[in-house]
Amino acid sequence: MTDLNEPNDRPREVEPQINQVNVNAVEGISTSPGRLSVARRVVALLFGVLIVLIAARFLLLALGANAGNALVDFIYNVSEPFVEVFRGVFSLDHFSPVGSSVIDVAALVAIVGYALLAVLIIAILRLGDRERAGA
Repeated sequence: MTDLNEPNDRPREVEPQINQVNVNAVEGISTSPGRLSVARRVVALLFGVLIVLIAARFLLLALGANAGNALVDFIYNVSEPFVEVFRGVFSLDHFSPVGSSVIDVAALVAIVGYALLAVLIIAILRLGDRERAGA
């Protein structure tokens, strides 16, 4: 038996002392995202999904994708109401350069329109953060 007071022949591992400081923790201030921050993220996500869907529609039409395919048909049907709003903005809504390819000008205008709308909504939501920070 070994005495607990006697030194051990095995080298002991020394753990380095690390001072852990949470740099985000400020007393009295919450570091979780606020409601406006969450709202901005939701707006960006929804408009991002919509823009990607319309861009996919544009590419599928430009490449002459088979509308009988279930995925292509789904993208066309879901994106049509969002593109329809922008039909008639220009006198040329679409044109067919070759074969079954179609360049959907209304879809391009919709992408720009929804991107600008998203930026506007996010900017409005940022105004709430500025007012709260100034108070």
